[in-house]
Amino acid sequence: MNPQEISIPVPWGHIAAKTWGHNSDARVLCLHGIQDNCGTFDKLIPLLLPGFYYVCIDTPGHGRSSHYPPGFRITMECYVVAVKRVVDHLQWDRFKCIGHSLGGMIASLFTSLYPEHVASLVMIDSAGPVPLHPQDTVKWLRTVCDHLLVIERKAASGSPPLYTREQAIDILMTKRPSKLTRSSAEVLVERSLVDRPGGYVFSMDQRLKMLYNQILSPTQYAAMVDSIQCPVLQLRASDNPRQKSPDVKLSRKIYKANPNVRVVKVNGNHDVHLNHPERIADLINKFLLFERSKI
Repeated sequence: MNPQEISIPVPWGHIAAKTWGHNSDARVLCLHGIQDNCGTFDKLIPLLLPGFYYVCIDTPGHGRSSHYPPGFRITMECYVVAVKRVVDHLQWDRFKCIGHSLGGMIASLFTSLYPEHVASLVMIDSAGPVPLHPQDTVKWLRTVCDHLLVIERKAASGSPPLYTREQAIDILMTKRPSKLTRSSAEVLVERSLVDRPGGYVFSMDQRLKMLYNQILSPTQYAAMVDSIQCPVLQLRASDNPRQKSPDVKLSRKIYKANPNVRVVKVNGNHDVHLNHPERIADLINKFLLFERSKI
């Protein structure tokens, strides 16, 4: 499968995407994690079954896609609407979805809101959007409002730092909570940089450093997850300390209450799909094959 680049028009610019396979095949939409890009699937998709058309998008503000207009916090709903724009542009009525981390959260919320579109869902180390307890609402809202203003002031105060390609690779390898191999960092950096005189700058929207969750109480969140009607395969990485936090444990408990959700623990860190795709490829292939006839 030779990948192809496509561009999808949206009101604020375009959404860049990489496709694998033929557009007449069964459709699979792939969504990457926060501050990553669609290159995150470059190692996994060659190990997945042929006979599917994989469309991997750079979500807005990531990779080669346009940034959202300035002045507001980017939330999960923004990403879900962006996905709906992509689906409508491609004229897809029914498809499968694979999402890593934030991508799994977006896919989960999309599946909840538009169950008629999604035949099955794979979530790679993604517990879903974290619920917010009502007593934390005021503090949480104050935090995100202040953070947005800080980011805007920093962006207005000067030019972004310049890096060589090697420095950018080093940043991806050393600054992330989940460690990348060098080859994984090299894959991501290809869509992460923009040429500037004297070097490169990272292309991502600085607002991606902010919290993006909605204000959903555990009860509201459970209602959202309950509305997911398709089969869901949740792949949980063994080496991710975040999975042990109380909020993620609560999220996982909410998903497990849905009988359509199957959770499988896999050996690796949060970026197992990129560092060691062979560890999850067979699990995804069996899931895709079992559900192929439902598209």
